[in-house]
Amino acid sequence: MDLLLAFAVFLGGIFLCMALDWSLAIGLALGLVCFSLVARRRGNPWREVAAMAGQGVRTAMVVLRVLLVIGCLTGLWRASGTIAFFVYTGLKLITPHIFLLAAFLLSTVMSLTFGSAFGVAGTAGVVLAVMARTGGADLAMTAGAVLSGAYLGERISPASSSATLAAAMAGTDQNALQGRMWRTTPLPLALSLLLYGALSVLFPIEQVDPTILSALEEAFDLSWLTVLPAVILLALPFFHLKTVWSILVSCGVAAVLAALLQGASWGELLGVAVLGCTVDHPELSGILSGGGIVSMVNGMCIVLFSCASSGVLNGARLLDPVKERLEQLVERTDLMAATCLVSVGSAAVLCNQSIALVLTGQMMEDSFRRRGREGLELGQALGNTAIPLPGLVPWAIACSVPLAAMEAPALAVPFAFFLYLCPLCDWLLHWRKSRAGT
Repeated sequence: MDLLLAFAVFLGGIFLCMALDWSLAIGLALGLVCFSLVARRRGNPWREVAAMAGQGVRTAMVVLRVLLVIGCLTGLWRASGTIAFFVYTGLKLITPHIFLLAAFLLSTVMSLTFGSAFGVAGTAGVVLAVMARTGGADLAMTAGAVLSGAYLGERISPASSSATLAAAMAGTDQNALQGRMWRTTPLPLALSLLLYGALSVLFPIEQVDPTILSALEEAFDLSWLTVLPAVILLALPFFHLKTVWSILVSCGVAAVLAALLQGASWGELLGVAVLGCTVDHPELSGILSGGGIVSMVNGMCIVLFSCASSGVLNGARLLDPVKERLEQLVERTDLMAATCLVSVGSAAVLCNQSIALVLTGQMMEDSFRRRGREGLELGQALGNTAIPLPGLVPWAIACSVPLAAMEAPALAVPFAFFLYLCPLCDWLLHWRKSRAGT
């Protein structure tokens, strides 16, 4: 009863934060207090409760370090013209009968380098949504294509905080997990390309507005050199360089390019790394301004309180009865189906991708361990369920924030093909393996 009351207060705090537009970190801090009180009431001394929370924070530290440097990266890539280059090149290649396919591909490329679905939706997504409105394309289909591409990169990009968190929850190396995730990507990617290609032919855009292209040309030097930070970020992990160091090298190259090509001073670049980039051009200020360490503070607090709560729930064994029910569900279905259900349920109730990812990893860890499939296999399951599936829950911020940035309707969700093809294809591969084993 005490745990149910704690969860009720926690969920009430989360929904209040959403209603008042407060940071979800406030609701998560309230949840940490509630769960700590339940752990203490069940006989755990305060010192042990603090140690449990500390264990969760130690898990979070890996993610927090990456989030810190990602903040620098998001600002410096804006200042160097890297993001502008991708938007410009993608828009320039668009023709009426490939618009939806191009929207998916541009979002995919940007998410692989940028690592953030929100970042993609707030840059390329905004531009593509404007083009869809002015050019007579279907806005819901366009937004669905952007959502698909944005979350493809969240699963496998070295700059993705979600991928880092999935590796931390699974207790495995991020580079090794990324290699595993790359191998599960081609099938849902190919199917998505076919679907968006068909829709592009059936529902072409009537015209492409050149206004944004002109604005990008005026505001930035769009030399091919501006793509180097992205190439470096994608290439270095394959040489077994840690994610943090790959991002730092990319930041250094971006800073040099911002100084040499865009005329930024070193003092300005320090401010960009911390406070974000400000683009003065009226057509681009709302699209390309932002980034910096300050943009990651809210996300860092969310991860910190989520992991601390996870440590208390695990250490005090508060969720053991729920895990027993889940084990029965796994016996009736399979690991992948159960992980999908937990991911969607967590996102639907808690409305936050990071919290859903942490809770799914926590709830499913024992079931994977009992079957000798922890580590990389748990990380793969999380990457193919708890990262993309929250993007299909219209009221979760993983879906609502990108759609709000594009001013697109929830009808875009059925057109976000990759988000449900990804877990579906992974489940089919698991099912085929299990059938072959029997």
